[in-house]
Amino acid sequence: MSDFRPDGMITERDYTGKTLEEATKEATKRGFVVRIVETNGNSVMLDMSVKGDRINFRVNGGLVTAAFGG
Repeated sequence: MSDFRPDGMITERDYTGKTLEEATKEATKRGFVVRIVETNGNSVMLDMSVKGDRINFRVNGGLVTAAFGG
């Protein structure tokens, strides 16, 4: 069973500052699919799809610096 917040919101502070492994584990536990959109300042080529069960991470030095839905 996933551990979704009652309001279904993605809260960036739940993920920022964590290692990518820790943040991915937390997101997966909550029912999200993880996508890396930026690594060490380099953007990753992405498609334009938007999914309600996906969380996007920006990662720098192995730590999540931003997290947002889509």
